[in-house]
Amino acid sequence: MCKVFVEYAIKSDYRESFIIYMQEWMKREGRLELLEGTDQKELFVEIWNDVTYEEYIFLKQERLEDSDSSAQGNWEKWVEGGKRKVHMWHFSQVVK
Repeated sequence: MCKVFVEYAIKSDYRESFIIYMQEWMKREGRLELLEGTDQKELFVEIWNDVTYEEYIFLKQERLEDSDSSAQGNWEKWVEGGKRKVHMWHFSQVVK
């Protein structure tokens, strides 16, 4: 089983619109969890379950490349430091 972790900090001014966007995204995508830091508010981690490496590459390109698609949200505006501060990793299970 593989997982993708995505980590970033959302600007406080955009937290509410970001949460609404993510709630809609999670309704469409059943394998996504969204967590917020308990001691670092507005620090978020997405956990994507059962993601192939090919899907990860597509997700990463879609998220980090410039796009006018409202379906991808406004990451450049929402994230502290812009898209360059969105960190993504793909992990494979080592031991069952």
